[in-house]
Amino acid sequence: MTRNNGATEMIDTKDAGAVVDAGRRRIRLLLIAVLAALAVTATALVVIATPPQSTHHAAPVCLAFGPGPVNNGKAVIAAGVTMDVPEEGIVAGLTAAMQETELLNLANPNVPDSLGAANDGLGLDQQAVGILQQTAAWGSAGDRMSPATAAAKFFTSMRAVDDWEAIPAAELAGIVQRSAWPDAYADEVPAARQFYRDHVGEVMATQCPSRDAETAAAVVGAPS
Repeated sequence: MTRNNGATEMIDTKDAGAVVDAGRRRIRLLLIAVLAALAVTATALVVIATPPQSTHHAAPVCLAFGPGPVNNGKAVIAAGVTMDVPEEGIVAGLTAAMQETELLNLANPNVPDSLGAANDGLGLDQQAVGILQQTAAWGSAGDRMSPATAAAKFFTSMRAVDDWEAIPAAELAGIVQRSAWPDAYADEVPAARQFYRDHVGEVMATQCPSRDAETAAAVVGAPS
């Protein structure tokens, strides 16, 4: 009898221990679930609270790089970047400048005001000056002798062409330049595109002091 009672007491004790263990397991699982939920909530709050990273440059792109064909080409790219012109449009500008002057900024004895500007030599094509050989209809001699300003005038005129973004670079260059020989630009496109891709990163990385940037932005009609 005593033995049976002892057995019953042992069974009851084991059952009670099992219940306690099961309860502890449920508590642990509940705590894990609560902690996981808190972790998810905290992560979500961090994502919401973290502002998106800005892609704005610390300082605007420079528009002046000095004399010479390479620097003149960089100025064309910089003017296009500042005006948010896509690659194909900038390639059209480079194509035009390569065809007209091989990226040389040419003054002209027939335009006396051009002779006092920084230049890479002289041209004699009527009243045309600068890297794009623009005539007086494009603006002052000073503007036309500034590679960036001349390019900005090109891009402004380009944007006035219907469906310009769908027109190939060579054809677009001929239209904007109002050329009597529009087919002459096609051979320059591969070199213009390569020049753009070789130098656009450098142009984007070259930054100006804010005062110079404001002046440059005013020149090309872009926000500073």
